[in-house]
Amino acid sequence: MKTKIALITAAMLVTFLSAACSKEKAPDTDTPATTEVKNVTIVKVSHSSIEDFYEATGTVKAKSTTQVSANMMGRIVLFPAVEGDIVTRGQVLVEIDNSESKAQLARAQAGLKEAQASLVEVARSVDSANAGVRTAEANRQLADKTFARYKELYERRSASAQEFDEAQSRLSVATSELERARANVQTVLSKNKQINARIDQAKAEIANTQVYAGYSRIVSPVSGVVVKKFAEAGATAAPGTPLLSIEDNSQYRLEAAVEESRSGSIRVGGRVSVRIEALGEGEFMANISEIMPTSDAASRTYTVKIDVPANPALRTGLYGLARFPIAQKEAITVPQTAIAQRGQLTGVYVVGSEGKVQFRIVTTGNTSEGMTEILSGVNEGDEIANSEIEKLSDGTKVR
Repeated sequence: MKTKIALITAAMLVTFLSAACSKEKAPDTDTPATTEVKNVTIVKVSHSSIEDFYEATGTVKAKSTTQVSANMMGRIVLFPAVEGDIVTRGQVLVEIDNSESKAQLARAQAGLKEAQASLVEVARSVDSANAGVRTAEANRQLADKTFARYKELYERRSASAQEFDEAQSRLSVATSELERARANVQTVLSKNKQINARIDQAKAEIANTQVYAGYSRIVSPVSGVVVKKFAEAGATAAPGTPLLSIEDNSQYRLEAAVEESRSGSIRVGGRVSVRIEALGEGEFMANISEIMPTSDAASRTYTVKIDVPANPALRTGLYGLARFPIAQKEAITVPQTAIAQRGQLTGVYVVGSEGKVQFRIVTTGNTSEGMTEILSGVNEGDEIANSEIEKLSDGTKVR
């Protein structure tokens, strides 16, 4: 009985272990075997010259970033922009309460209207004063002629002393009236000048108030993307205090940290290979636009700025890798098109003596001008498939 139980237990254990092993078995990364694939290009692994690269990591940054600030104090009544929004030059970003500016503008406009009305009255007074001068001048001329005639008559004893005195008195009165008329003109002209000054002041106040009221609408000085907000609607804005930050999304650079020892081989205008993981587009060529003249004392690196072609997905802060060509070197190479990916494995299909292929894992190095350096996995002279790669699997016959 005990023997029977032991046998049953052993059988169950074997069944359990078999099931467990089947679950833990790694999935086959190869595609289903194909009996034969025609028109496959076969190439030999060769020893050739390939570009050697120096790699440096860096961070994507916008070429220019603008902080937008308020020019007036006031409560923010509208602030619809959010981080990540695309904005255009001239677009309204923020509105600040300008009720006080409107009241001040109304007062200034009322003052201007009052001054202009006073100017009309003064203009009438100027006309009246000038008319008074003309009348006084006519009276003065008449009194002067009358006095001259009576003086001549008095000297010839043809007029009495009383008549002469009366003529002289009328001349004196006419002269005084002319002086008063002329003084009145100056007074009225002075008042006219004062009112004109009030008008100019009112106009200047209106212009300044309109400019200040215009500060209540804050527009974007550039086109770009909002990367940071420092306030929200309801907060109080103050002159010079940043409200948001906008970066120019048409021009980005990869700022790479390069070892000091590489300074002699890197020049402005040089072409480098760049890969930005977040873009998922592989490598692309870019130009070195700037090399910082000083290095970081702690890391012993200096910054190299590389212009990155425009891409809507670019943002400040993305991780990037720059590959700087430094020299040519001899290495075992294969065409880049011969490299196959099977899951997480990188390899090539080696052609055996019977024309059947076998997937062989390789370690790759640099890639340049369509050729990839092989650090391990195949030897010079090995034959590998260089076309129809996606149709191949272990044991497939090629011809």
